[in-house]
Amino acid sequence: MSEFFVEHYTFYYVGVTLFALAGLLLILKLLFFRKPFKSKEGYIGFKRLNNRFEKDLHKLEKLTSEESPLPKGVLKLLKKNNKKEKKEEAHQKKEEANNILAKVKDQLSTNMKSTEIFKKHTAKVYVLSFVGDIMAHGVEHLREEISLLLQVASPADEIVVRLSSPGGAVAHYGLASAQLARLKNKGLSLTVCVDVIAASGGYMMAAVADKIVASPFAFIGSIGVVAGIPNFHKVFQKHDIDYYLFTAGKYKRTVTPFSEVTEEGKQKFQEDLEDIHKAFKQHVVDNRKDLNIEEVATGDYWLASQAYERGLVDEIMTSDDYLTSKMKDFDVIEIKTHDHRHWMERLFQRNIHLLKDLISFGKDRGGVEEPHKLYQ
Repeated sequence: MSEFFVEHYTFYYVGVTLFALAGLLLILKLLFFRKPFKSKEGYIGFKRLNNRFEKDLHKLEKLTSEESPLPKGVLKLLKKNNKKEKKEEAHQKKEEANNILAKVKDQLSTNMKSTEIFKKHTAKVYVLSFVGDIMAHGVEHLREEISLLLQVASPADEIVVRLSSPGGAVAHYGLASAQLARLKNKGLSLTVCVDVIAASGGYMMAAVADKIVASPFAFIGSIGVVAGIPNFHKVFQKHDIDYYLFTAGKYKRTVTPFSEVTEEGKQKFQEDLEDIHKAFKQHVVDNRKDLNIEEVATGDYWLASQAYERGLVDEIMTSDDYLTSKMKDFDVIEIKTHDHRHWMERLFQRNIHLLKDLISFGKDRGGVEEPHKLYQ
C-alpha cells in the first residue's frame, strides 16, 4: 500500500498542491471570517448503539401497518397470538430475574463485594474506532479513550476496536499497539474488528486482541518492514558538488540521500531491518501462539477469508454483524472523541500533517538509525 503511494505520486507536486490549498484556505479565512478561529479541545462522547434505529423502526412499522394486505380475520388471529407470545416472554423474563437473584445471593454469601457483583451482572460492550495513517495520528485520541475505559470497565466487559489501517511508521504503530495492550494487561477482553484493512502496522495492533473478526474481503497481514531512500551521490559527482556529513558514532548514518553508500553501510541498513522484522514476528507470536509465523511473516497479505485459514483472524464477519449479535445480551456503548475546531482549521491542520508525512516518507525513509523513519 505504502509502496504504491510512493511510486505513483510525486512528493514535490503533492506537497506544493497541499501547501497552496492550505494557504488559500487561510486567505479565505482572513477575508471572510471576522472572528478568529477558536481552538477547542476535543471531548469524549458516548452513544448507546442498541437503540440507534429505534425511532426509525417505529416509523417504519407504523407506515407498513397502516395498509395491511392481510384480511381482518388473519390480523385478529395474529394480534391474539402476539398477546400470548408477550405473556410467555414476560414469564421467561421473570424466571431469568429469579435466577439472577439466586446467583447474587450465592455471591453475597461468599463475601463478594456488592460493586463487583453489580459489574458482573451489568457487563457492557464498549466500542472504539481507530483509522490509521502513515504516522498513526489517531493514537492520541486512542490513548485518551483507553485511559478513560481503564477507570470504568470491569473484567466482565468487552472492548471492541473497529480498526482500519494499512500500516506506517514502526515506532508510531508500536505505541498504538502498546495502547491496546494496556487493556489486556488490566484483564479486559479485547476484540478487534477489521472491515477494510489491517496490514503491517495495522496488523501489529490487531494481533494484540483476544479475537480478530474480519469481513471477507478485508486485507490482512503484510508482516514485514520496508525502508527506502533515493541517493544523489553520482549526480553530485557529475556536477562537482561536494557534500559533507559529520557524525560521531560508527553507525550514526549508514545510508543517506547525498553521501556515497558503502557496502558496509548497506549491510548495516539491512541488518537493522531484519532486527525490527524479527521483533515484529516475535510480537505476533507472543499474542497468537498457534501461528506458523514463518509462513505468514513474508510481507505478503491476504483476503480475510484466506487469512482465516492461516490463523491470522478468528472469525469472518463484519463489525456491524458482530456488534448486532452482542446487542441481544449487552448494552453496546460507542466511545468517540469529537473535535470542536472549525472545519477549515481542521482541514488546514490535516494538510500540514499530510505534508509533513509526505516529506518524511519521501525524503528520510531510509534513516534506519532513527526508528521513526522505518515503515511497516
